[in-house]
Order: sequence, then structure tokens, then C-alpha cells
Amino acid sequence: MIPCSNRIQEILEWVNGDCIADIGCDHAYVVCNAILNHQSKKGYACDVAQGPLDNAKKTIAANNLEDFISCCLLDGIQGLAFDVDQIIICGMGGKLIIDILSKGTLFFGLRLLLSCHKDDFALRKYLKDNNIHILREKMIYDNGHYYPILDCIVQDHPQEISNACLHFGMHMIMNSTYSSYLDFEENKYKNILLKVNKPEFLEKIEYIKEIRNQRIS
Repeated sequence: MIPCSNRIQEILEWVNGDCIADIGCDHAYVVCNAILNHQSKKGYACDVAQGPLDNAKKTIAANNLEDFISCCLLDGIQGLAFDVDQIIICGMGGKLIIDILSKGTLFFGLRLLLSCHKDDFALRKYLKDNNIHILREKMIYDNGHYYPILDCIVQDHPQEISNACLHFGMHMIMNSTYSSYLDFEENKYKNILLKVNKPEFLEKIEYIKEIRNQRIS
């Protein structure tokens, strides 16, 4: 396995497509490790810029994976090969991920592995509105930040998601990292309320309580 960050290792745990596409691939650590770990049979390293693709090509060549991974200069997922059964989009803001998904072709049964560093509410709302079901989520902590990872599948009907889950995670794995994240968020909104008394911040705290009550029940 190619050495990589904790965030990439956590993403790799949920890679399970026979043919995957790593969008915004950077050095192609995700797709290369997926092939090396026998999690996938084939992959595409995709980016909108040539620089990252040049880095990806070096990683692919260094690990003798040229027969298994192709580099693609693409704007998001537009023009992506039709044999892809899992798309991985990580390390971007939620609104950029939304923009990428909205411009591509998503077919029934396609798996999506998504991770954003901000705007996760907007991303979950988009998924809900576009019949993309969140199968599970996990919260990770890496380099001083919390990141949700969403394992999703394209369906032909909407998924019911509560407002609490839209804000703080759907089918989230209940572990110590997620508990710490909820504590962090609750303290953040309590501190904000000391300065600005607005209903939306009180609402966020109530959502966190709802999530915690679900965990207890």
C-alpha cells in the first residue's frame, strides 16, 4: 500500500467498485491503493488540470499500474467512461461536489463515495432532492478537521431524511470520533449564542440532542 493520510485511508475502507473513478485525483493515491489492495479491478484518475494528472501518472508508473489505471483530463464527471460503477469525489467543498454531480450522467445503481470539507448540509440536501440515497456515513478527524464520508447509491425514488440528519449525518457510524464531532458542534453553537441570539443556532443544538437521543434508543 502506498503511504497516505488518515483521511485517504478512511476513504479507501469504503471503496468497493469493480471500476472506480477518482475525481480530482491529485496524486492518485486512492485509485492506486484500491487496485493494489484488490478492492477494484480497474480505475480512472481524473482531474480538470494537467498538473495533478502528471502527478497521478508518476504514482501509477511507480507502482506498475499502467495496465489498470487510465488518466483522464475531465471537467468533473462529464465524459466519464460508462463502465465506472463507483465514483469517488473527496477533498472538495460540498457545493463544488454538487456542481460536479449536477453536470454529469448518474444512472440507477451507480455508487458514489463523497467527502466534503464544508457545506455538508447543502450536499445532503442535494442528494435527497435528486434520489441519491445515503447508505451510511462516518465522521473522520484528520489534521485538525472533521470530515464526513458519505457512501451513496443512485435510486429512482427519494430518501426520507430528517432535518437533524441533513445537518449532522445520515446513518452515521456512532463512534468516538462522531461523539467528539457532536460535542465540538454543540460547543460552537453555544458560544455563538452567547454573542448572537438567533433561533437557527438554538435549532442546531436541538438537532444535536435529537441525534444523541437516536443513539441512546
